[in-house]
Amino acid sequence: MERAQAAPVFIASVPAQTLTQRPDVFAAERDVIVASAQVGSAKAQRYPRLTLSGSVGALRYSSMGRETNLDTWSFGPLAVTLPLFDGGQRKANVVSAEAAYAQSVSVYRGKVRQAVREVEEALVNLQSTDARKQDAAVATAGYAESLAATQARYGQGLASLVELEDARRNALAAESAQLSLGLERNRAWVSLYRALGGGFEPDRLNADATSSAADQPRP
Repeated sequence: MERAQAAPVFIASVPAQTLTQRPDVFAAERDVIVASAQVGSAKAQRYPRLTLSGSVGALRYSSMGRETNLDTWSFGPLAVTLPLFDGGQRKANVVSAEAAYAQSVSVYRGKVRQAVREVEEALVNLQSTDARKQDAAVATAGYAESLAATQARYGQGLASLVELEDARRNALAAESAQLSLGLERNRAWVSLYRALGGGFEPDRLNADATSSAADQPRP
């Protein structure tokens, strides 16, 4: 139970850039980049292509017993390749590439929205368990004291067995609730870890979130 009641949670927000370490978000981002490059390639196929042939070399000649090296440039004709009529195939390729790009952007946005939702839910659960932790600790301590007092009264013949069992049941219920809250908090940490793609450090998240908030313009 001591591990479940570790340091309280102070994470109120997470830098958005942290989401890019999620495998699904990273893969979707790469798909957008690839699709964008394919659009550019498809468009380039519709333009003329220039081809320059030739060579660059050195010329050596001898005059009056002296040799001289000169750089020479020899260029051939400039070839221009124009796209021939292809029945609209190149245009169709551009349209198809643009459609694939739009689809990849849509998928990427969906992955980001899902990631944001999962992170928000995990943060809410963490904050909720942290807010209830103090009340649970107070309740557990109170019922434990009540049980001790009832046991003392029962030993003196001032409390019935029913009262003693009620006090014992209340104390056990409070302790069980506190343990359940600790497990819920641990599950929230695991959910946040998964939502962020793993490998995050709470202290670093706090520092990054504080820095991001400080950089925001104030009204």
